[in-house]
This record gives sequence, C-alpha cells and structure tokens, in this order.
Amino acid sequence: MKKHVSKFLALAVVAVLVFLGIRMSLHKSKTQMYPGLGVESLHTSGIDGTGVSVAIIDQKLLVSHHEYAANLVYYEEQLPLDDEPNSMHGPAVSSILVGKNCGVAPGADLYYWAVPVCGVEPSGVRYASAINDVIRFNASLPKERRIRILSISTGFSTEDGGVEFADAVQKAWDSGIIVFTSSFPYFTDPVIAVYGAALKERGSRDRVDDYIVPPAIVEHRGQSADAIVRMRHQLGDDQTSYKPVWVPIEPRLLASSRGTKKYERFSTGGDSWATPYVAGVATLILQVNPGLSNKQVVQIIADNTIENMGGLKMISPQQAVTKAMRETQ
Repeated sequence: MKKHVSKFLALAVVAVLVFLGIRMSLHKSKTQMYPGLGVESLHTSGIDGTGVSVAIIDQKLLVSHHEYAANLVYYEEQLPLDDEPNSMHGPAVSSILVGKNCGVAPGADLYYWAVPVCGVEPSGVRYASAINDVIRFNASLPKERRIRILSISTGFSTEDGGVEFADAVQKAWDSGIIVFTSSFPYFTDPVIAVYGAALKERGSRDRVDDYIVPPAIVEHRGQSADAIVRMRHQLGDDQTSYKPVWVPIEPRLLASSRGTKKYERFSTGGDSWATPYVAGVATLILQVNPGLSNKQVVQIIADNTIENMGGLKMISPQQAVTKAMRETQ
C-alpha cells in the first residue's frame, strides 16, 4: 500500500512540476512579447489604437498568422510574389505595430503592401511605387477610415533609389499620412532620430532605467555606451536639430513566418523594430486625439521622453498619450 501511495505522490509531484514549468514558460514567452514601457496599462484603459488605420510597406507577409490576422483589413502585393517565400521581416514588424500580444497598438486596422525583394528597378524605386499606391488607395477610402500612419522599416541610399523614395514619402506627408521609416534622420517635422534600446539582463520591460545601448552596438563600435549616447544626442547642425528618441527593440519574441501560431525570438533588433514601435505610439496618440496635425503628433513623441540612468532618452507612451489628450487642435 505504501509503495502505491509513494508512486502516486511521485507522479503527482512530477505533474505539478510539469504544470508549473509550462506556466513559467508561457509567462516568460508572454513577457518577451510585451512591448514594455507601460503600454499594457494603456491597453487596459482602452487606449490600443482602435479606430485608427495604419499601413505597412514591407516584404511578403504570412497573412494568416493569428498574432495580427484579425487586424489585417487589406493586403496587396505589388507584383505576383508566388515564387517568393513568406518573409520573416513582415510578420515581425506587423507584430510590433498591431500584434495582439506583441503590439503597441493592437486595436488598429492594418493595411499592408508587399514589395518584391528583388526586381529590375532599384529597391527604393519599388518602395516609392508602393507609397504612391498607398496614397491613391487612401484617397478612395471614407474620411473616417483613411490611413493616418505609414510604417516602412527600411531606408535607401541615393544609388538605390533613395531620391525617388524620399519624394514619395514627401507626397505621402502632403496627403496627410504620417510616415515613419528606418532612414536616418526620419522624414519628420520635427526631425527625430530613433534608436533601439536593449533590455538589460533580468530587467523589467516597464522600467525606463532597465534599458541600455545594445551590447552588439557597443562591441561593433568599440566605444563605451556613454560615448555612443553622447555622440548620438549631439547630432545636428545649424539648420537641423535632431530629437533623439530611444525605443525598446530587444530581445523580443515576435510572429514567425514559419507557421500561423509560431513565434521567433530575436536577441538583437535594429531600426526595423524601432520604426513600428514609434508608429504604434503615434497610433495611440491619434486614437485619443484624432484631430491632431502630423506635426503635433511627432512633436508630442519628440517632447515626451524620459532620460534614464544611462542617459538614453526613452520614449514615454503614457506621457505622450496624456499630452495628446490635453493638446488643442
């Protein structure tokens, strides 16, 4: 009898440990999906981008991934992309902008234009063509559903179609669309310089002081983190003053292109991950005050940063939303 009881207890202990392990694993996964910096409290209060239309131009998307499929209201491929695989890039940036677990603005409607990776024309020209398509399409939408924000996680040199790309971005701004790209500096007014920050080991995603210059950047540049921060914050000239804005980019668990319920861990991020984060904060701002001008939205983002112990001027979604609520149009 005692042997049976002991065996039962042993099995029960194993079952409990497995259950706790699964729960801890799920909790860790959810934590790595979370964008951080207090956005969860905003979502809980109903500020999640609902009612705002946003767009992404990127590579071929796995449209049915459950992280963002419910948000995707329109998808267009610039050319037939049957011969191209689903990109890892598209699901990741879509996750950060509108993902239900990963997103800064999980209530927003997403419009997506997929651009081929390769083509006869330079990449910047292909993206410029997609921007022009967004502008034309947007003009056909009812005013209340029009795209207010466009996120493009790339940038181009002059040799790669950068002039055409910049011209198209300006046309989008002129049409009323706020455009965030990975170009440096951003094509914004005021001009903001967005940098990616890493969460330090065992840090809290909601604690501003737990973000640091990504170790890979420090290693690559061969400079101290303090030196990198000083250099980046001093950028500018007599004509242009850049507003530095640091956002969380790594590590992150984001939607994967390998399956509709699969996720992928990115130990390093970059400008590609920073761009949709900033676009997500702009989306929250427009939800609480849709009458703001493009310039007002960017100004609010630029002005509402918190300098942490490492000198990084971290974006503050909560402060930005509070400021937007009080801003007159």
